[in-house]
Amino acid sequence: MLIKAKCEHCGGIFEDEILEKNALCPHCGKVTPVMPATPAARPTPAIQFSPSGFIHKNLMPGEMVTGTAVLHWVIYLQIVYAAIIGLILVCFFYSDFSGAVSSWGAFIVFLILVEIVPVGAAALGACINMKTAEFAVTNKRVLMKCGFIRRRSVEIMLTKIESITVNQGILGRILDFGTIIVGGTGGTKDPFHNIAAPLEFRQKIQMEIEKISATIR
Repeated sequence: MLIKAKCEHCGGIFEDEILEKNALCPHCGKVTPVMPATPAARPTPAIQFSPSGFIHKNLMPGEMVTGTAVLHWVIYLQIVYAAIIGLILVCFFYSDFSGAVSSWGAFIVFLILVEIVPVGAAALGACINMKTAEFAVTNKRVLMKCGFIRRRSVEIMLTKIESITVNQGILGRILDFGTIIVGGTGGTKDPFHNIAAPLEFRQKIQMEIEKISATIR
C-alpha cells in the first residue's frame, strides 16, 4: 500500500510503502524516515454563514462546509420591472388629469399606490430573499434553503445524489446565473433558481462526491 511521505532532509513529497520505516528520497537521494505528508487544508468557503443560520445550525459533528453559493443579483430586476410598470401607469394618469388642479390629491395617492408601494415591496422581497438564501456543500451533504416565512429547504447526502443539472438561458449564460436541480435516489428532483455561478457550485459538489467515492474504493 502506497502512502505519501515527506523527506526530513529536503522536504520533498513522494510515495512509499506504509510498512517501511526508512526510504530513499528520490529528490535528494538520502535515506529518510517515512513520515506521513501533511494533508492539504480544506479551502475556506467564500461565505461564512451566521451561527443562527440554517446551514450552521444543521451541521453534523465532524461536518465541514467546503463550498458555498448565493443568489444572483438578477433577482433585483423585479424592482426595475415594478418601477417601469408604475411609471407607465402614472404617465397615463397624469395625461388625463394634468389640467385638473383638484385631482392632485388623487394623483398623489395614485402615485403612492401604483409606484412607491409596489417598488418598495419588490425591493424588500428581493433583499429578504438575498439575505435568507443559503447554499452549501459539505464533506457529507448538500444543504440548500430559500425563503423566510415560506421556507423551502433541501438536505441530501452526497452518496444519495444521482444527478446535478444546471439550466441556463441566454441571459443566464451572459450574467452567469441559472437553476440547479439536484436529483436524488428515488427520482426526487429539487430545483433552485437564480443561483450565481451555478457551474462552479456543481463542480464543488462533484468534487466532494468523488472524494467519497475514492474513499469507498
